[in-house]
This record gives sequence, C-alpha cells and structure tokens, in this order.
Amino acid sequence: MIEPATGAPSPAQSPAPGGPREGESLRERTRRAVQSELIDAAQELFAQRGYEAVTVDEIAEAVGISRRSFFRYFGSKEALVLGKYDRQGESFAALLADRPAGEAPWAALRRMFDGVVAYISDPDLAVRAAELDRVIQASETLRAGYLERMERSQRLIVAELVRRERERGAAGAATGHEAADATDASRALGYAAVVAAAFAAMSAARRLAQEAGLPLGEALDVAMGAVAAIRADDTAV
Repeated sequence: MIEPATGAPSPAQSPAPGGPREGESLRERTRRAVQSELIDAAQELFAQRGYEAVTVDEIAEAVGISRRSFFRYFGSKEALVLGKYDRQGESFAALLADRPAGEAPWAALRRMFDGVVAYISDPDLAVRAAELDRVIQASETLRAGYLERMERSQRLIVAELVRRERERGAAGAATGHEAADATDASRALGYAAVVAAAFAAMSAARRLAQEAGLPLGEALDVAMGAVAAIRADDTAV
C-alpha cells in the first residue's frame, strides 16, 4: 500500500493518530478522535470476521454511537477504510508542484514520496498501516476501491509532470494548439509509464524494507536508483 502523502514531516513531528494538531479547533479535534475510534473498532471487527461480514451498525455499536451518527463521520463503510486515499493524487501533485522547476522528473518523484517514508518510519503509524493493508488485501471490494484510487492518483501526478515540462519548454516551442495537444499527449504517455515505475519501486521498497530490516527511505533509494540505472544503460547502448 502507498500511504497518503503528508508533506514529509519527520516522525518526531508527526502527530499521533488521536493527538492534537496545530490550529485545530476543539470541534475538529473531537471529530477526528471519534473517527479514529471508529477506525480502530472497525479494524478489530474486520480482523475477527472479515470486511464483508461486518456491518455499519456493528461498528457504530462498538463505539457507543448510532448508525445515523456513524454517517456524520464517514459516508460509507468503504469510506471508513479508503477515505484517506481519496485526495492522495491531489496531495502528491501539490508536492510535485512545490519541487524546483529544473529538477528531473525521476528525482522529483523520489522526493514526492518523502511523506510516505516519514509516515511508515513512525513505528505506531507503521503498525496501523500494516493492519489497514491486511484489511484491504483480504477484501475484493476494498482492493478494487484502492486500485481505483491509485489509478486516479497516478493520472493526477502525470498531469502535473506534463505541466512542469510544458512550463520548462523542454520540447521547444510548439506551433498552434493541435501541435501542443499532440506534444502533451506524447508526454503523458511517457510519464504514465514513469509514474507507474515509481509506484512499483515504492511497493518493492516496502517489501525489501520489511524483509531485510532496512529503513524505508534507504530501500526506496535502492529501488528507484536501480530503475534509473537500467534506463541509463539502455540510453547508453
């Protein structure tokens, strides 16, 4: 699983799941605390009986609220599990937009993942991520929903990479709208493959970090460095 981008805070700076956040009102803090409680209760029920077998009523009852109250915090049972991924693409695209204009796309993608690395490097958050991963992988419905969100995220990242390249004028001046559209379509096709490779490298790095006991940031550098090296070798041939 690819955790939502967070702007790469250090683990020491990252707020605990139920802890206060700077500038957050009491109402927002209370809402997030209830959401966290619902997520914890749901994950425990999912682990015991599976996602499909657990109802919204049972999740609500586990934390002492009504079904109607549940829907004040989450629009559906699926949203409880996958809601945090809904805006992941926008978050990643914003992180890319903040990178230096002249930075190479592959380097910018590596830095885009800094927030994921920081999240997973926090032991408490890593445990929650692993639990959520198991829930999603055990349900066909959730796997499909997660993959749909990942595809949407990648499309937004590709669009941002195309925008960055267009602004740099890397392909030279295009004549007319049709030529510009054709150039953007060509760029998008290439960047779609590049972004897919970056996400695959992150997934491989997660596995390597877990199996070899490496820090995720180090494992990601190895994985993305290997892809970059293969591309460099092919270019040199």
